[in-house]
Amino acid sequence: MNSKFRRRRGRAEYFHGRDEIMDTFDAVLENYRSINEGSTFLIKGPPGAGKTALLTKLSQKALAADDPWAVAKIGVKDLYDPVSLAQALGKAYFIDAEIAIEVGIKVVAGKVVGHVAGLATPTEILRHLTPETGLILVLDEAQRLRNIPNESEIHVVAEDTLNLIHNGDVGHPVMLLTAGLGTTESAYDSLGVSRFEDNCRIRLGSLDHQSTCAVIRDLIVAEGGVVKPPPSWVKDIAEHTHGWPHHIISYAGAAADHLVDINRMPTEEDLQIVLAQGRVNQIDYYQTRAKGISKKDRQILAQLFIDLPPDGTVDKEDIMFAFKEKYTVEDTCKFFENTLHRGILDERQDGDYGIPIPSLHAWLVDEYARNKSQDIPQTSKQLSPMPDQILLPSNKDDPSGVKKDKGDDEDKRKGQGEFSMER
Repeated sequence: MNSKFRRRRGRAEYFHGRDEIMDTFDAVLENYRSINEGSTFLIKGPPGAGKTALLTKLSQKALAADDPWAVAKIGVKDLYDPVSLAQALGKAYFIDAEIAIEVGIKVVAGKVVGHVAGLATPTEILRHLTPETGLILVLDEAQRLRNIPNESEIHVVAEDTLNLIHNGDVGHPVMLLTAGLGTTESAYDSLGVSRFEDNCRIRLGSLDHQSTCAVIRDLIVAEGGVVKPPPSWVKDIAEHTHGWPHHIISYAGAAADHLVDINRMPTEEDLQIVLAQGRVNQIDYYQTRAKGISKKDRQILAQLFIDLPPDGTVDKEDIMFAFKEKYTVEDTCKFFENTLHRGILDERQDGDYGIPIPSLHAWLVDEYARNKSQDIPQTSKQLSPMPDQILLPSNKDDPSGVKKDKGDDEDKRKGQGEFSMER
């Protein structure tokens, strides 16, 4: 199967589901606009849960509302660099020259081109730039807030900016719509934001079955050149993805690519080729997520979950205790944070920790606790460690012994008769 390059990550063309979250966000926006304030709306979840796509969808809804909000994408730097923030805001709406003078920014035709002496702070810019309908600041990959050096000047400025927004003290409706990995909440906590309203903190998981099938159908139709995909294909692909957005795109993308390649009515063999390619994509994704975690550490983690169901959890103390023979307490804490950062573990509501995806749980246990994996060659290249991680030599496993689910043969035969190609 030829690999096609398509930028599928974080896109919302095939978005389905998350209706309850979007309704909650609409209600939050309406509430804060009515009281002329704002706060932080946090979406957290493991890699591949669809956080970026959800941010895109929520932003689009806010822009298209009857009473639209101004929406500006920002980065971590914008929280402490006033010129950078002004430039990001300038893409959302026209910056008035009179306001620009007040905050010490040079503006030409509404675009920020520099600054003058006595430059304002980001908090002063937010207070001065008063949008008519309200402003939404969109910050993705918010776990990167942890990279701001502690006890530094920029840390103080970023903390002031975040708290001004989070506490609703800007003077007009400003919402921070943000998403990040499992370490994101602790990153906000390090900057003074320790409490979120219950309806403003969302933990993102898998899609329901109906939404999963809808995404699969849309992607195959749009990119595979078909009028209607075989129902058996949609059913079997959905079973392999467990509703996980990254896997949905991987499997459905493989199906679309294969349909383009063959340019004919597909057979049962074609479906098996697609499922095999989707599984290769799935394993590659797991290897990427586990990169920097040694084979031995994967084995220790896997043993903790070997007798648990896919949604089973382990207490943090038990995880830490399992590594006491290998690491110091400090290094064990860093390693634990790295498993959260890499999306191997995530925190559950009761404070325990589990493996976020059922198929990831199966892969980790099968490969590293049930001795199905082969020796993993160590690479000579070392990765540069991030401040909040331990990164050990990267590994690559042989994804052998893959179990494949089988759909109903009768449904598959019926599905072939309902498929049509469009060229």
